[in-house]
Amino acid sequence: MGLIRLVIILIIIVGGYWAYYVFMANDPYDNIGVAINSHLPQQARAYGCAELFKRHSGVTAPPDGCDGLWGEKL
Repeated sequence: MGLIRLVIILIIIVGGYWAYYVFMANDPYDNIGVAINSHLPQQARAYGCAELFKRHSGVTAPPDGCDGLWGEKL
């Protein structure tokens, strides 16, 4: 039971940090956010990259994990 709680807590923490990175972070190159976004399924990465691009449209080089998705409209 303790292991299940730990896994659930880790999922909530990682998901919460990803949401912070996509919707509120000031830097699209945040190391932890980039690492999480790079390991997500393609649809989630596409959504995250599109949201990041909306907020940081002046940035020309995409963060890691957003190659081919930077500037893409959903």
